[in-house]
Amino acid sequence: MVDFIKRICIALALATFIGLLFMSTTTTFAQTKSEVPEELFEALIWPTVGEITDTYGTRGGEHYGIDVAAPEGTPVVAIADGIVSRSYYSDTYGNVIFIEHDNGLETVYAHLHKREAEEGQALIEGEKIGTVGNTGRSSGNHLHFEVHDGNWNIEKTESIDPMLVLSKESEFMYAALGVDSPYGQDWKEREIASAMSPNMDETSRETSKPLNNKEQVVQVKVQSGDTLWSISSSFDVTVDELKEWNELENDVIQEEDVLIIEESTFVHITEQGDTLSSIATQYGKTPNQLVEQNDLNSDLLLPGQAIIVN
Repeated sequence: MVDFIKRICIALALATFIGLLFMSTTTTFAQTKSEVPEELFEALIWPTVGEITDTYGTRGGEHYGIDVAAPEGTPVVAIADGIVSRSYYSDTYGNVIFIEHDNGLETVYAHLHKREAEEGQALIEGEKIGTVGNTGRSSGNHLHFEVHDGNWNIEKTESIDPMLVLSKESEFMYAALGVDSPYGQDWKEREIASAMSPNMDETSRETSKPLNNKEQVVQVKVQSGDTLWSISSSFDVTVDELKEWNELENDVIQEEDVLIIEESTFVHITEQGDTLSSIATQYGKTPNQLVEQNDLNSDLLLPGQAIIVN
């Protein structure tokens, strides 16, 4: 009987401990979900360009930011006007910069390869503050990015999901590339038909898609063995479109016929590991053709970069 009572007491004690632990975790996590002012909701530019590899609230609710993977040296910029509140090396954050913004937020940019902004420095939206790296407690090149509704504190009780303030408009995602962007400095005025990451909420990235709906006419000479289906597949158009553009009444075509194809400008959105050579091979081009078409100054490609492929 005594043993039975002891077991009951132990079970109740364990249940109480687990319950308190769960309540504590839930409360802490709930405090990080505060709403942001309406004018800041999905209104700010991205700090860098890459692929989202971890989101807010993971690791048992103890991941207080997002991780954006990108090659070492990828630009990192301030997401809004503000003042650098800290710029130093941390054993955990590595090279890290904190910015207090005029809009009341404080942002954290961690694991930087290089810091290019000093404490007390005034910054404007889109100004470069450093580059992506792998410093501190990090297992690969990425930016750990936090947003706090108020000042950062060691418990991170004011942290909010960065996705609440980062815009889903693709031009805001490419702002971090600055002068290195394939769209130049006028990123706010350009219609960019691509997304930064396939892991973004309600956002998808296709291998290629129309850019600015710019159309051009291409003439194709029919070779031995060609069919309307094989040609349509090569140019990512339909057989019906080919017939309409060439006023064909049936599917019969002859060798040496010349077909007209109205095609849009297509782009390839680069992913980690892509090279000019691999992209050129995929689309039947040469690296030099891609360099000329895209006015590239080097063969360095960044994840999320749009490369014209036709």
